Amino acid sequence: MIENNKETRNQVIDMLKAITNYFSNMRDILCAPYGLSSIQAIIVLDIYHNPNETKITDICKRLNKSTNTISPLVNRLISKGFLAKFQSKDDARVFNVLLTDKSKKILSNIVTDICDFTWPIFDSFTDEEFNNIYNALLLMNGAIESK
Repeated sequence: MIENNKETRNQVIDMLKAITNYFSNMRDILCAPYGLSSIQAIIVLDIYHNPNETKITDICKRLNKSTNTISPLVNRLISKGFLAKFQSKDDARVFNVLLTDKSKKILSNIVTDICDFTWPIFDSFTDEEFNNIYNALLLMNGAIESK
């Protein structure tokens, strides 16, 4: 059994950083041919997965980012033709962001590319190993969400 102490906690943090960097770099590589940065792809995918909550504030909450961070990225995506902005019918001060046909066409390719790249990693684990990883991530996610 691994002891829960300062040294092993730092090792876990280092491993999480390495995993995060790996997936971030992979996203950059897979999204570059479509003219999207990693964070831009995350925004487009977020809207794709949450089509009924498309206000900038909704996106910011889900991505845990400020409007000062997300708004310029959304504006760049609009100028590149990946998103369109529409004024809310309920509140003229509010704008909704929607996917364009251009982004809809490439989204399935991006999702497929990401799956093709990442699934072999999961295939390398036994069912028991995968189960351990899954349960550990559930625990960590639960601890984060309770904060």
